[in-house]
Amino acid sequence: MRNGIKWLPVFLSILLLTAGLASAEEAVPMDFQTLQPGDAGEQVTLLQQKLADAGYLEAVSGVYDEATEQAVLRLQQNYGLEETGVADIETQEVIFGGCYLVLEEGMSGPKVAALQERLKALSLFSDEADGVFGLTTKQSVEIFQQLYSIPVTGVADVETLTQLFSDLSERDILVAPTPSPTPGITSQNEPFKKKLSYGSTSASVKKLQERLMELGYFTYKKTTTGFYKNTQQAVKDFQKNNGLKVTGTVDKETWDAIFNDDQVVTASQTPRPSPTPAPQQYYMDVDVANQVTRVYTYDENHEYTKLVRVMICSTGRSKYPSPTGVITLPGRKARWCTFPNWGGGTAMYWTKIDENVAFHSILYANYDPDRPNMSSFNNLGKRASHGCIRLHTMDAKWVYDNIGAGTKVYIHNDSTTDKELVAFARYRKGNAEDTVIPESEYDPNTIPSLTRTLNSGRYGKDVFWVQMTLKKLGYLTDTWATGYYGPLTVASVKKFQKDNGLKQDGTVSTKTMTALTERLDSFLHPTPAPTVVPTPTPKPTPTPTAVPTAEPTAAPAEETTVEPVEEPTEEPVEEPTEEPKHFTFSGQNEA
Repeated sequence: MRNGIKWLPVFLSILLLTAGLASAEEAVPMDFQTLQPGDAGEQVTLLQQKLADAGYLEAVSGVYDEATEQAVLRLQQNYGLEETGVADIETQEVIFGGCYLVLEEGMSGPKVAALQERLKALSLFSDEADGVFGLTTKQSVEIFQQLYSIPVTGVADVETLTQLFSDLSERDILVAPTPSPTPGITSQNEPFKKKLSYGSTSASVKKLQERLMELGYFTYKKTTTGFYKNTQQAVKDFQKNNGLKVTGTVDKETWDAIFNDDQVVTASQTPRPSPTPAPQQYYMDVDVANQVTRVYTYDENHEYTKLVRVMICSTGRSKYPSPTGVITLPGRKARWCTFPNWGGGTAMYWTKIDENVAFHSILYANYDPDRPNMSSFNNLGKRASHGCIRLHTMDAKWVYDNIGAGTKVYIHNDSTTDKELVAFARYRKGNAEDTVIPESEYDPNTIPSLTRTLNSGRYGKDVFWVQMTLKKLGYLTDTWATGYYGPLTVASVKKFQKDNGLKQDGTVSTKTMTALTERLDSFLHPTPAPTVVPTPTPKPTPTPTAVPTAEPTAAPAEETTVEPVEEPTEEPVEEPTEEPKHFTFSGQNEA
């Protein structure tokens, strides 16, 4: 246990580094002031430190000397920036955003060793990582460049290093290269991979610049792998002329218009009319009571009902409460920020909420992503800020990348406790890559194989399937199915088990899973009630129509004399005085 505690800060530091970068803490965006030869002070020291870390500079003096000027010139040359030797704003954003030193045959040192280790991880380099850039290293770089359609030079330039140290796997790399696009103003069938915005560095940026140059929008003297002011302006001009929302960011819609639209409008053609504004993609809910920030997107009715992300946060302390109400984000962002009114500290991915607060992540020391402030990390889930909304590093970066101007944020302190979402948010504190699983991934007819017992604290698509099934059967209510097995999922499973005569332990093993699938099948395919066949009512027998029989002509009857009947001896009853009628039976009706 002691060893685990000892290594925890190191693990978290690595986690936060690989997650991306950070945002701000009661912050203002960093004011990059142009630095030039002769300048001195803290900002120069920080600049030199970053140049030294990247391998461009050997000594940190605090004075912008000739060595610093040469280091800046070298970096500007590698990144395709204007070569002045002056650290202007664009140059500093490259330096502080993480930069690469170009490596080539004959060089040696830790940067070369890191290159060799990365090539080994991708099965492209089999020798020891000795830190010497020799022939074998050059050949490995050439193979990598060939696989990724990068000019084959054997030099690990910025484009090669950016691609090499991106999130690749052996399976990704051992495939045929993507064919080069066909020249001409035609669609290129280029699939969208990820959003590109100011500060992005990748081979995709270079490809974007080349296409925009072909369309007449990118006019800088050469293409690079960095997305900065020239690229941003070219994107804005393209969006304006092609009837898109002008953001300067390349999302899927803009990417497809640039690469995959046969009707693309070049810089010299008549612009398309502006479109009807689309609704904002996201809506944010900052729940102060639960210390959870939720993100929703809209459904087919343009209502924000689809949960996208659940993020643990730290809102303002009671003395410095976060502002409440619905706030429309202005869209202002910054890669780095500092906190002059709160004792210093630095952070990245600052997304402004209003004049006083912003979304941000935990703090870092001196712009160094390897030195997180563990106190601010540990306080996620508690009220700990001076009004800003602190987020996990990965979440702050997601907000920075995806939440734009016009997005509405609802900050409130009136919620009841949602134990399920709070538990999920706390789980993500150490497992930030595990996000909400979208409902579209639920298929009730595809039952997941149960390879583990599902219980409290588990996360995955198998948990999500169980949750969605419980919701469909009416057991999991008043919370979301996220893929995380929280306390409300436990309670719902227990209730299901009770109703189905199972052991009420709140876990899903084989028996409970079988019962769930049987109940779901009955729910989806109910047995139809037997159809009652009515007893047919017998048809009434029709009354036969009498056929008249011809009566024979009767012979005249002989008149008979009726003998009088002797009356009884009892006293006679007095008869009426009316004379009796006499009938003659002649075979005819009485007249």
